[in-house]
Amino acid sequence: MEGAAPQGDNIDSIVLEEEIDPNYVPSENEVIEYAKWLGMDLESDQDLYWIAREGLMAPLPNNWKPCKTKDTEDIYYFNFATGESTWDHPCDGYYKRLYEEEKKKKETQMKVAFFSKSLLIMSSNV
Repeated sequence: MEGAAPQGDNIDSIVLEEEIDPNYVPSENEVIEYAKWLGMDLESDQDLYWIAREGLMAPLPNNWKPCKTKDTEDIYYFNFATGESTWDHPCDGYYKRLYEEEKKKKETQMKVAFFSKSLLIMSSNV
């Protein structure tokens, strides 16, 4: 959705202001839905739900504003410095990459632990 800027006389969108509630805590359902969207396995990745929780509370980066289309009232995000627009929150990509990195770390740690345990068992059988 490149360049769908809310500008000029023929305004198709309404620029909204981001309202941050300092007391907002995402519900468990919100965390689960976002975790799914990030690609998490809901059973094996519960220890990584902190990423989903953090992502749900992330403020918009500088120059980004939420906008609402007049016809469908869908929300999208517009960067007033670059003209870029997106349907997804601008921080979503960061949290998706963070999840992938943390998942890889976890898998590596599990492999190392398994290998270490296997070596320990093998050495005790000698």
